[in-house]
Amino acid sequence: MKKTLLVALVLMATAAVAQEQAPPAAPLEAPKVTTDMTLQNETPSYSDLYCSGFITNESITHTNKIVGGTYSPEQTQFTRGGTIFVNGGGLQEGVQYSVLRELRDPNHYEPFTGQRAAINAAGQPYDELGRIRVVSIRGNVAVAQVEFSCQNMTLGDLVVPFKEHEPVTFRKTSVLPRFPAGPGHLSARIIMAREFDTQLRPGHKVYLSAGSNRGVIVGHYFRVIRGYDPAKLEAVDNLSFKAPIGEDTQKYPGTITPETAKTLPVRDIGEMIVLSVTPSSATAMVVNAVEDIHVGDWVEMEDEQ
Repeated sequence: MKKTLLVALVLMATAAVAQEQAPPAAPLEAPKVTTDMTLQNETPSYSDLYCSGFITNESITHTNKIVGGTYSPEQTQFTRGGTIFVNGGGLQEGVQYSVLRELRDPNHYEPFTGQRAAINAAGQPYDELGRIRVVSIRGNVAVAQVEFSCQNMTLGDLVVPFKEHEPVTFRKTSVLPRFPAGPGHLSARIIMAREFDTQLRPGHKVYLSAGSNRGVIVGHYFRVIRGYDPAKLEAVDNLSFKAPIGEDTQKYPGTITPETAKTLPVRDIGEMIVLSVTPSSATAMVVNAVEDIHVGDWVEMEDEQ
């Protein structure tokens, strides 16, 4: 028993000496804190490229229009596989053509003040409905088959020469800086969305107030930003500046004035990629979002393309 106790004392003493001789442990580094977010992106499909529509101030010919189909007048809606009749002449057998719809907004309100003026400045909105191929010519009427449809085509829709869209190089994930360090080198606004939507999430298509005349090209990424500057807020949002702020227990309650609001950093609420451009506008697709994006929100072109 005495021998066992002696051995235990020796081991304890040895351990104590070893602890005294061991170098002190390095202090743990504080974890890096960041507000950046890594997000999965919605990636554009073939339909996204050819069914997104556009706004342009360039002239679109009205020479050729859909005037009927195999079962007219009972049938007025046409989709993939259907046969349609196109008048106006000048079409060629075996050639592909695009079908467009010149749009008007049936809504009687603006999601942001000045929207109609902004759209008018960019040009006329058009929807892309699909693609047809002329199979025969009968006098001044072309018989065509619908090869690809985004949505129903109908009487009066325009038929124009088909053009291949420029391919889009996209990224599958993005790092979203929640509060960007500085403004992008080009600012624009979402002036309209496809199908006249106003609340937008990934996959939605939007039209921007900047096009190739300002250097925008297919594949550019834009971040969607929302700030606190009263000059860039709608009147209903500015009402919050008049609401009481603070707690009853505060001796000196805090305030937020319009002047202070202008100095606050903007927040990044989503990202979009440009699918096509006209001189006056760009069509983009929302690829990620951490908040609902609204028609009227501002966007900035990302510096790293």
